[in-house]
Amino acid sequence: MVKIKKTELSGLINYLSEKYQVFAPVKDGKKTSFQKIKSADEIIDSIPNTNLSPKSIFFPQAEVLFKYDENGIKVPKKDEKPFAVWGMRNCDAKSVLMLNKVFGNAHQIPDNKMYNDPYWKQKYDSSLIFGLACNAPLSTCFCNWFDGGPFDEKGSDVFVIETDDHFIMNGISEKGKKFLKEYKKDDKSDIDKEKIESLKQKAESYLSEKVDISNIYDKLNKIWDEPIWEEISSKCINCGACTFVCSTCHCFDVSDEGKSGKGQRIRLWDSCMFPIFTNEASGHNPRGVSVQRVKQRVMHKYNYFMDNYNEHLCTGCGRCVLVCPVNLDIREILKKIIKV
Repeated sequence: MVKIKKTELSGLINYLSEKYQVFAPVKDGKKTSFQKIKSADEIIDSIPNTNLSPKSIFFPQAEVLFKYDENGIKVPKKDEKPFAVWGMRNCDAKSVLMLNKVFGNAHQIPDNKMYNDPYWKQKYDSSLIFGLACNAPLSTCFCNWFDGGPFDEKGSDVFVIETDDHFIMNGISEKGKKFLKEYKKDDKSDIDKEKIESLKQKAESYLSEKVDISNIYDKLNKIWDEPIWEEISSKCINCGACTFVCSTCHCFDVSDEGKSGKGQRIRLWDSCMFPIFTNEASGHNPRGVSVQRVKQRVMHKYNYFMDNYNEHLCTGCGRCVLVCPVNLDIREILKKIIKV
């Protein structure tokens, strides 16, 4: 473990900036999000989590895949520096692991390997993720439903615990351990483990009681035609806000923009909540009504993803609960399904 004073964070960010493009939580208009920073002064550290998830670092909302003209195809040049991300909470660090299964190591059970996305892999494989313990979760957080927790280290290369005056950093992955070894010598003798345990217990006390969702997968297999879907979807206005703030949603569209023999191909975020998302060239839409789209979203997260990756496509970050304009709470949806 490495312990630094909070006043040393600026030096750490400067050190990282020599080899990495550094991203961290910042003020983004009236909201907060992860953006590229130049100094530690830009970091907003007084929030439990950002309004927008950090998935856009590796999976941008709009990304030019390549440009084309009469001479052929050209992939845009990118900054050669890898990414370092400071301040990911556990729910977000886990979500990036999930997205890596989709883009970086896509497969179907039992062993049907699929296409790996080079645009994702270029960014993610060389990245360095600093997870940050969540000392004060919000009432909308439910990471404990998915075997996560405010001090869960999964998905982090370096896991950071914030105390009153210090940051305590622990190397989790091999590249995380290597970085800390190069940055500063371990100082385990000066680590207050009792203080860390106290912070952990206090953080866990903020979370509501864990709900057992172990039978959600089987329940969803049995209720495809049940009337509960009409009840669940009755309030949804299909605005798509939940999918855009979600740290694990990854639906996208690919669009060609150009004329006169030249243009570019762009990958853009999309949403299964939008009526046009499944509209076919014939004009037929297999999910033309709201109830079908809500069912698709729930089934994908808690059933279909389990088929391929043996885990739910949700980390309990609670962003969808906070942003929904009609107060449609995914936690209440899951509870209703459990009781069917």
